[in-house]
Amino acid sequence: MKKLFLFISTFGLITIAAAQNPTFNNPHIAVSIGPELNIPQHSGYTIGYGATGKLEAHLIKAFSLSLTGGYTQMHYRRAYAEAFATPSNDHYIPLKAGIKYYPDTKVYFEGEAGAVLDNNAGQKNLATYSLGTGFIIPFQPESHQAVDVGLRYESWSRNRLQQFAIRVAYRLAW
Repeated sequence: MKKLFLFISTFGLITIAAAQNPTFNNPHIAVSIGPELNIPQHSGYTIGYGATGKLEAHLIKAFSLSLTGGYTQMHYRRAYAEAFATPSNDHYIPLKAGIKYYPDTKVYFEGEAGAVLDNNAGQKNLATYSLGTGFIIPFQPESHQAVDVGLRYESWSRNRLQQFAIRVAYRLAW
């Protein structure tokens, strides 16, 4: 509950600060939400999918801070599930903070770190980090609406799970 309060408070303060600046040519706040596909490596999982929301606040020049939260459902390999009588799916809630670097207005590199809340019975929360890249496709020139396509590598708690993820999101900047 404290994390949710902290997230909402941070979002509110950043939004108020952005509203004080009437310049819309260089967006200071961006929000994106969209589905993602997870492809685990060297794991008992075959595939994962979910959705994430991301809040991004412009810092200086080409750098932005980002907060990401989402939901991920991972599916076990059939042979693994049958051998160990495991449930069909595992559910996780990743919460991360990071920094984005824009070498161009439509291309970015991103690094994030945070925690993954494990919704499965008897499991512990995990630490995570991710590195990725992506590009932004505006709907129209000088538009504040865009599609954000990202690809990242992610690792959870001492290589418990390593995966590649593809995210396609609707992005609104102001």
